[in-house]
Amino acid sequence: MRIVRALTILSPFFYPAYLLRFKVAGIPFTGLEIFTYLLFGLWLFEVIRDHRNIVWDKLTRHFWLATFLLVMGATIGAALSPIGILLPDGHVFEGRQVALGIWKGWVIAPILYFAVLTQVLRTPEEVRRILRSFVYSAALVGLVAHALAIFSDGLTIDFRLKGFFDSANYLALYVGPAILLAIYFLFGRSHPKKVWEYLDLTSLSILIYTLLFTQSYAGILAVFGALGLFVLRQLIRTPRQRKAIGLAFAILILAFLAIMATQIRTPKFQQFMDFENRSSTSVRLEIYQVALNLVQKHPLVGVGPGLFQANYQVDAPLVLGHAPMEWNMPHPHNIFLGFWLNAGLLGLVSFLALLVLAHRRFTYPLIALWSIVIHGLFDMPFWKNDLAMIFWLIIAAILILQKEHK
Repeated sequence: MRIVRALTILSPFFYPAYLLRFKVAGIPFTGLEIFTYLLFGLWLFEVIRDHRNIVWDKLTRHFWLATFLLVMGATIGAALSPIGILLPDGHVFEGRQVALGIWKGWVIAPILYFAVLTQVLRTPEEVRRILRSFVYSAALVGLVAHALAIFSDGLTIDFRLKGFFDSANYLALYVGPAILLAIYFLFGRSHPKKVWEYLDLTSLSILIYTLLFTQSYAGILAVFGALGLFVLRQLIRTPRQRKAIGLAFAILILAFLAIMATQIRTPKFQQFMDFENRSSTSVRLEIYQVALNLVQKHPLVGVGPGLFQANYQVDAPLVLGHAPMEWNMPHPHNIFLGFWLNAGLLGLVSFLALLVLAHRRFTYPLIALWSIVIHGLFDMPFWKNDLAMIFWLIIAAILILQKEHK
């Protein structure tokens, strides 16, 4: 069990392995998928060999019921997805093949990972170790992003830091939850050894620097929003410390305003405030309009896993009455719409149920989940290989700590 536990705790370092893509017998896989299947296989082998008991208490069953709804929703969506979708440019999009690939890599593999996490990790200390691994791995991703910006193509065309991701927003989605956990580890003094404090401080500095250079306003808002929610919670629960907590809340607001003040004169901010011409804001408004129309057309099963972009290209001209400002939209830029369209109504109910269960009792990874949800109001923090793994890591940590009453 030691090997499985060690691989599990170090697993966050393997999240970027999804960039390694290859085919086995004509079926596409990623390095992250292979690692997940091997980890799950090793765990299952040890369970069978050593006759280990499966953790199946009442709370765990509730979380798995919510998870099963997602599996059912995504499976139904993939099964009912069209074999081909005729795009406006005349090409045929292989809908069924793409949907099955997304189902395999973004739904099933991460849920197998969730299964391993909830069975292998049993104590708050083990949870702390794997979350620290995630923080350090995210800091390493940030360092690589800065190196690519210097020596390769780690910047977008508008000079935003993206590293090896397709966009700066993906990098912000990756490092945002890690920032919240790094802050907790640093100021919560969760480890007596000084070396961990130095590593926490170094990692936090790298992560904050990385987030700022992505220029992701949604990412910055998510981090400050999650911290603000935590401060408000402390204010309600500890009224005797109102002055200190109120001061902390004021500092948060001032820091957020100071950061945004540095952006006011930048081209990105000016574009952000442009609601008429082609900008990130006007494009998102078009996306939401088309996405809501797709929800109305497919309220029960959605459009199928990974099929939003094809449906967007087909429906956008009809819904908007003109060609969309941006044709290539892989997701609806909203986590609630994303679950609904990718996994149907069952997927949305699953996500909402997981949020409710996560708030059954406060645990510190909940702060990272808040940042995911806040960022998810404007982007897609789940429907992607590595981001799905981060989501299930946070959910698993919350579940384990809730059972420990921590």
